[in-house]
Amino acid sequence: MNQSIKIKSQRPLISVQDVISFIEKGEKYIKIGPGNITDDDLLDVLQGIVLSPDYQRQYRSTPQEESSIIESLLLEIPIPEIFLVRASKEGVQVRHVMDGQHRLTAIYRYVKDEFALKGLTLLNFDERYVNRKFSELDKKDKIKILGSHLSILEFDPFEDDEIEIELFKRYNRNTKPLEAQEIAMATYFSNTSQFISNYINVISANKEKSKCYYELSNVYNITKHRKEKQKNHQEICIILSILEYGPDLTAKDGVKISTNFLREKSQLFKVNQDENLIETKENLNSFNQMILKLANEIEYPFSTSVFKDSDKRMVKFHVGVSIVLSLIKYFYEVNVEHSNFIIEVKEFLNLSPLGDAEYNASSTNMKSILNYLFIKNRVDRKEFDSLIFKSNKGQEIQELLKRIGN
Repeated sequence: MNQSIKIKSQRPLISVQDVISFIEKGEKYIKIGPGNITDDDLLDVLQGIVLSPDYQRQYRSTPQEESSIIESLLLEIPIPEIFLVRASKEGVQVRHVMDGQHRLTAIYRYVKDEFALKGLTLLNFDERYVNRKFSELDKKDKIKILGSHLSILEFDPFEDDEIEIELFKRYNRNTKPLEAQEIAMATYFSNTSQFISNYINVISANKEKSKCYYELSNVYNITKHRKEKQKNHQEICIILSILEYGPDLTAKDGVKISTNFLREKSQLFKVNQDENLIETKENLNSFNQMILKLANEIEYPFSTSVFKDSDKRMVKFHVGVSIVLSLIKYFYEVNVEHSNFIIEVKEFLNLSPLGDAEYNASSTNMKSILNYLFIKNRVDRKEFDSLIFKSNKGQEIQELLKRIGN
């Protein structure tokens, strides 16, 4: 490692009682929203621990695993060290979890009476603990838990994101391998990334209560498994990147597009600059209007069925399709009410690499997609009724095509 790199950290011991208080502050910080913190809120959020920052895996411990952590506290068995990273926005400092989310969540949930002890290993025959919630413990055991101290390794904000990536990989090396998006989310913390996570969670939680959320859950194929793998987060990052910044020619595939987008937003977050979150939300809402219109006729508008009459091996969410649809929205004024709208979207997709049966390279490579659309098939010169090429994008296309040629 470069000798000039300095990683600053400290190792405080924090009582469980204080940890609970810090987690509550972190919960309030997320609920209020980082950009909405007022002076009156400072004492309620400052130094909060963001227990479930957007990059962390979906919490999925078993009751036995959670109970084992509480059993350790009762028996005064040391809990493995917790790794926190300081982050701040507009001077409001909070701490997000690099490693130890499941341990902290189990402790927090137990103290909040959200589960009873089950499957204990060493206290399995002790009636004082078996099937007991926190509120049902003896006073001395409550005090023992709340007075227990956790070892914390707390890092100062990292100057170099690559350092944080490397540390995160190292500390998670002995656990289940992380997906690329999970690593990117761990490193590139921002309000935008948090918004995307919350957006997905709201859709998922309300899909049975709202027709709109049900439809969005369906078209984005939001499932428990895909949420846990952060697939939905990655796919929405790709879409938002194109809608805001246009084609990313530095990215070889969709994964890189998403990572670059998160890095850009994180850099703005770290220096307290505007992430254009209002524009991000507007872009997503406008794009969704187009997608939901497609969904009136095509059940899964991000699948290959949107331009193929039949596809027995259909993937419900195809990233290549989402990229082309995002490019349509970026380069064209779209009239979703026109009678030819769906027909012309299908035609446009068929002019991309997706419509070429002989194409066998990456369907998410931006250079290949632009080459097919604007060099091979010259979509910008085609006459569409529902898709009107934006006049201010002509020069941008020419510059992009020059870069592809070079």
